[in-house]
Amino acid sequence: MKISPSLFLVWRVAEFEARHANASLIEPTHLLLGLCKVVDLDLPELVSKDAPDRNEMLEELLREVRRLRTVFRTAGLDVKLFRRKLRRSSPEQRFALVESERMHRSKAAKEIFSKAESFAQIGSSAVYPVHLLYAGLLTDDEHRDATLAELNVEKKRLVSVSKREVLGKQMGSASPSAKARTRWN
Repeated sequence: MKISPSLFLVWRVAEFEARHANASLIEPTHLLLGLCKVVDLDLPELVSKDAPDRNEMLEELLREVRRLRTVFRTAGLDVKLFRRKLRRSSPEQRFALVESERMHRSKAAKEIFSKAESFAQIGSSAVYPVHLLYAGLLTDDEHRDATLAELNVEKKRLVSVSKREVLGKQMGSASPSAKARTRWN
């Protein structure tokens, strides 16, 4: 699995969320919190000015975070409010790890990554945050769904918009739409 720099950033933010919650593993909720948090980060500040590939990395981060913002905005999701409510509604905290230890993903989080990878393979691309979002939304999570309902956000709409962002871009790039073909005929 080729992980894009933007997905790697989401993963690190999810790890931070898990540590903040005193969790022993990175869970699907932490991945979703990471996806929601990354849209509010100052990305140019996160990329070292000395990095040899800074411009390419920053372009990719900005592009992929913009895709997430578009999905959230189109679905009518206020990510900051959602993030805060989801943190409060998450299951009980566990024990904390030593700060220097690398956190691992739970089995459920690994399954979400696996699904995200399969979506990326459809378009022969690296795995991006939008793939992770779509894969995560396809899993059962009563806390997430209750939080979405509390905010009057239709989960079905959020899934549909993320699916269109993942599959529509991949499929659309391969062949023109029926409307575009009609104009040429």
